[in-house]
Amino acid sequence: MTEKTNKKYGVMVKAATLSVALLMYTTSMTTPALAEIAKAFPDASGETVKLIGSIPSLMLCVFSLVSGWLTRKISIKKAILIASGLIFVGVLPAFFGDMNFILFTRVVFGAGYGLVFPLASAVVTDLFDGSEKDAMMGWKSAVGALAGVVFQSLGGILAAYSWRLSFLGFLLVIPIVILVLFVLPDTGVHKTTETVRTRGSKYTKTLYICCVVGFLLNAVQFSYMQNMALFITGEHIGTAIDAANVLSTFTAFSFLAGLIYVGFAKIGRQYTPAIAILLVGIAFGIAMVASSKPLFFISAAVFGLGFGFTNPALTLKAASGVTDKSHTPMAISIYVCCTGIGQFSSAYILKFVRDVLNITAARADWQIACASILSGSVIGILCIALSGRKKENV
Repeated sequence: MTEKTNKKYGVMVKAATLSVALLMYTTSMTTPALAEIAKAFPDASGETVKLIGSIPSLMLCVFSLVSGWLTRKISIKKAILIASGLIFVGVLPAFFGDMNFILFTRVVFGAGYGLVFPLASAVVTDLFDGSEKDAMMGWKSAVGALAGVVFQSLGGILAAYSWRLSFLGFLLVIPIVILVLFVLPDTGVHKTTETVRTRGSKYTKTLYICCVVGFLLNAVQFSYMQNMALFITGEHIGTAIDAANVLSTFTAFSFLAGLIYVGFAKIGRQYTPAIAILLVGIAFGIAMVASSKPLFFISAAVFGLGFGFTNPALTLKAASGVTDKSHTPMAISIYVCCTGIGQFSSAYILKFVRDVLNITAARADWQIACASILSGSVIGILCIALSGRKKENV
């Protein structure tokens, strides 16, 4: 098939494209039900119950790479439909099954989850170009921020009646599949050009840099949300409700960042990813010294902006790290895999750094995150500036 033309798509195609991003956050619907599931299966260990939440993250690391390979065989649209079918298997525990069956369905769901995660970005880069692509990637991030809250709330409401009902949330896959099936364009399989075959090079150093940055950033930044409630309540700064409100502030500003990303990218230009990451580091710095609720709210707002800007910025940069557009889905898959490994190994990496540096402070994880992210972003800005000067002198 020939390369796609720069066709302008309407509202319905954009809605179908963004609906794919909703599939990425279906895993949050079962999180509120874990405590009730543990009560329903008293013979299951706590570690076994936690697997319901952690299996999809593990599968993401594997099947995000499978996703890139799959798009070399079939179109992105067909790959999305396959991923949707696997995700829909997650609904089965709503009707029957013991713990072993639940874990089996989570493995199948995790496979679909891993497939769709890079596809949600790949479909944007496949259908859109230029500033429209930047805008769509920002909107995808905004949709994700909103979906995470809505799906988790829905799961909590359903779990209040019965833990099995929380799995009914996966029925939302049906309207998404209908939208994708009948509205989303099928651009076919993009073939590698003869020039790239001869050269033999598929990816540039840009992709590898994004992978390293994505891995390291995800290894430290998720300590922010994981420890927020612990510090606010444990240090008697506020209540559990205050902690929830702080995290809601993060979500709100992450949503806002997605909406205004295209404007931010125009201002930041080549420095956009580094500036976005710098905001995350500043948020950690504020949280690290915060001793009052207002400071935590300010930190959450800055973190939300940084997080909301970073995701589309790094994904778009990773997508550009190819010598031919046909390799873009695989480049995104490799990047997503690296971020997934960073998330999955976060606790182990932070513990290793704490032990090596002998850091025992209560907010040690935030200290590590702040120092590493701020120094990394400053180094990144300097490297970009020096690289720009070299190009000017050539």
